[in-house]
Amino acid sequence: MTENDTDQSSDSSGSLAKRGTLAATALALGAGATAGTATAQDDEDVVVVFDDDYRPDADFDVVSELQPETKEDVLADSGSADDVFDDPDDWDAYIIKYDLDTDAPAWGILFTEDISLEAGDSETMGEDGAFRDSQLDMIEAEL
Repeated sequence: MTENDTDQSSDSSGSLAKRGTLAATALALGAGATAGTATAQDDEDVVVVFDDDYRPDADFDVVSELQPETKEDVLADSGSADDVFDDPDDWDAYIIKYDLDTDAPAWGILFTEDISLEAGDSETMGEDGAFRDSQLDMIEAEL
């Protein structure tokens, strides 16, 4: 077995899992799940979430707003600071908790530009989600 064969086999299970997640997200997003970047909606009316945090028609509560430094760290670590947001300073980030009727909480991070949210607010994302950046698995949707 060559070194190349070993590298392929060790990456295969992770790659399969990632492709499965992407395929499921693409199915959920329908026509909006095209390759590349889609900006189907005006930034003023949308929220942006990572694909794991996109749960259409599921109620969520805003837990807390992230401090600007923490938001900047999340954006920088995800690689989305310059690629996804025109001006990251114009965006706010919130910790949200979905109400999925399970024992374990389902937490997520939600970004908004012009939608004001406060801790305790309850919202729901619509089924209108579209990839904002498919390589970074970031989805935009309306509340």
